Amino acid sequence: HIPEQCRLPMTDQDIKTGKDLLEEDFVKKSPGWVDELNLMVKTKQKAEIQALSSFGFQYLSEVYLPLKLQQRDWI
Repeated sequence: HIPEQCRLPMTDQDIKTGKDLLEEDFVKKSPGWVDELNLMVKTKQKAEIQALSSFGFQYLSEVYLPLKLQQRDWI
């Protein structure tokens, strides 16, 4: 999960994009993507990868991404 301090409010365009993506067949075939997009649209929050730099520049490459890859936790 993305830490709360790394989340940003979604713009109206972001919400529209999220809803549009939920209608795409390639998204519908991936339940994890559907769950994540529904959560984003519901909470009106997004996370941009740059926000993780608030934990330090090495956090992304040395902690976050290796953990995601090891756990096969990506969308």
